[in-house]
Amino acid sequence: MSLPCQITGPASAPAILFLHGGGVSGWMWEPVAQRLQDRYRCLVPDLPGHGRMAHETFSFARAVAALADLIRSEAGGGPVHVVGLSLGAQTALRLIAGHPQLLGRAVVSGTLTRSLPGIGPYRALLRLTFPLAHREWMIRANARQFGIPPAYQAQFRSDTLQTTAAGLEAVVAENMSFRLPEALAASPVPLLALVGEREIRLLRACARDLVRTMPDARAYLVPGAGHTWCLHDPDLFARAVDAHVAGRPLPEELVQL
Repeated sequence: MSLPCQITGPASAPAILFLHGGGVSGWMWEPVAQRLQDRYRCLVPDLPGHGRMAHETFSFARAVAALADLIRSEAGGGPVHVVGLSLGAQTALRLIAGHPQLLGRAVVSGTLTRSLPGIGPYRALLRLTFPLAHREWMIRANARQFGIPPAYQAQFRSDTLQTTAAGLEAVVAENMSFRLPEALAASPVPLLALVGEREIRLLRACARDLVRTMPDARAYLVPGAGHTWCLHDPDLFARAVDAHVAGRPLPEELVQL
């Protein structure tokens, strides 16, 4: 399976792979990639079940296999650095576990690392309520809940209208049942785990899970930030990525967990 991918930046520069969250697609990384594309080759794909790949059913296994192929074809087999948010962060961790030789450093944000109860009832609820998902008032409500700025609501609406009930159900099931791969305990990949101050408190515990699990991981809180803070403060996000990738001190705004 070949993933559509927006590529910017010098071909000879270090490469960064950006993995978007569930319910959106690669456009969510546009403001961050714009700030980094002078110094890095930015690879921004749409994951299966999202955006231009909405016709494909999402699974971590399928996404990781396609991303490994993308790295081999577009980044000379790596190593590339990887950045992921939410579902994209979980996908990044599965990529690290399965293909550490393809990767350099990693940044994940808003990462659920513990499986949640009630997947069966929640999937049933999704099937019952999905007919409402494409109503304009529901799209606007979901955009507010996701924290999508007005400038990106047209892209969010387009992604929503392409989503199928089965596709959404698959994404939610994979997200809610996620567990940290055992291979991460021996991973050589340096990882920066970020969590917004206004995200649910469980995600702080999940960031600490990563520090306890991975040999070279550290976790930081982003003051005042919500789940999709890459859209609200892309400058800080880009500076955090740049600093971690380059091995420099992180922005002073970040608070160590």
